Amino acid sequence: MIKILLFINLFLTYTLIAQENYPFEDGEQLEYKVHYGPLVAGTASLNVSIEKESYRFYAEGKSTGLFNFFFKVRDSYESITAKNILRPIYFNRLVKEGTYTKQENVFFDYDLNLAESTRDTIALPKNPQDILSMFYYLRAQNQDSLSLGETIPLQVYLDDSFMHSELIYDGKDTIKTKFGLTPSTKWIPQLESGRVFNDEYGMTVWISDDENKIPLRIEAKVMVGSIKMDLVKHKGLKNKLNTLQK
Repeated sequence: MIKILLFINLFLTYTLIAQENYPFEDGEQLEYKVHYGPLVAGTASLNVSIEKESYRFYAEGKSTGLFNFFFKVRDSYESITAKNILRPIYFNRLVKEGTYTKQENVFFDYDLNLAESTRDTIALPKNPQDILSMFYYLRAQNQDSLSLGETIPLQVYLDDSFMHSELIYDGKDTIKTKFGLTPSTKWIPQLESGRVFNDEYGMTVWISDDENKIPLRIEAKVMVGSIKMDLVKHKGLKNKLNTLQK
């Protein structure tokens, strides 16, 4: 489930704004409730901290309730990036889903232009990101001149390779959240079909249309059924969340 949360955090154009204007800061915490069809299936979270001259981004997802008996999930992701340009230095991923377990430790060497993992060494593409750092890198982009249907290409490290993806801007919307009616922008990310998703464009993401640019809601069609994630708690936002009413 945390993979779904991270796949959606893709948006905006190509010019990184000044560091002091990043839409996140030390101590930001986002918490989500995950529904599988009508049932509550689990929780997910995203966290930001600053360590010396680096950002540490951490995400985790877990199943709850009856889903622990049928398909227990305990996923965690960690990304260390440089503060000034938000590109990954180190990435760690530990996935425990049912009987499946996988761990990745990746070092990004920009002098040698290589990504060195526990299993392989591969060349870095232009502007590489990992599946967690991309969220914060793209949150920090300038989105002042977006047009409906605009497509943004991405290259993201996952499963010992770089995944080519794209994100389609689908206009503005206002959705009902726990915090009130919330202005948002809609995005449709291209996903890898056949493993988790049954349609490469089977997901819609709503991002807050304010200075925070945080994901508010994610709806996705998976191989069996559908998943919905909603933001239920936030702490340490750099700016007040923009809502129209309680």
